[in-house]
Amino acid sequence: MVHVHVRAAAVVSAGILTITSAPALAANQLPAVQEVPCRTSNLALDWTSGGTAKPGGTNTEEQMNAFVAVKNTGSGACTLRGYPKVTLKMGTETEGVQTETFFPQTSEKPKTVKLNSGETARLTVTFLSGKASDDNIIDPGEADITPPGNTEARELRWLWGPVQKQEAATHPGNYVSPVFR
Repeated sequence: MVHVHVRAAAVVSAGILTITSAPALAANQLPAVQEVPCRTSNLALDWTSGGTAKPGGTNTEEQMNAFVAVKNTGSGACTLRGYPKVTLKMGTETEGVQTETFFPQTSEKPKTVKLNSGETARLTVTFLSGKASDDNIIDPGEADITPPGNTEARELRWLWGPVQKQEAATHPGNYVSPVFR
């Protein structure tokens, strides 16, 4: 009989150890890090070097690309994932505004980009340059760029000359990459 009680005591002791040590393990586990999305209000956007686009445009009807730097100006880290929205605008509210919205470059899959305060990511704006004499062009004064996951855009002065309209094209030549490092 003594052996039975000793075994029962060992089982009970093991159960108590398991029960009391489980909360200790949970308390020592680090909580999952919550990703904070980057907000437009904490981002600075500007054209940066490295693309094939030339200020003033080339008017060659060739495909060009321009890079946009996306800098985290907030006080903490944040993340971006996906495609920004890019819309070129030409004209004024009183004269009428023409637009050209770029399509996502789906051959490039988005990745999550973490930006610590002061760090910069990039995106690529690819477009078909146009000749000012063509009917199917837009000669924009600005590009509105809305970072992924946001509804507020940043306005950049368009430096690259006329662009062929592609919104109705079967295989558009105007598109934007996901944000990348």
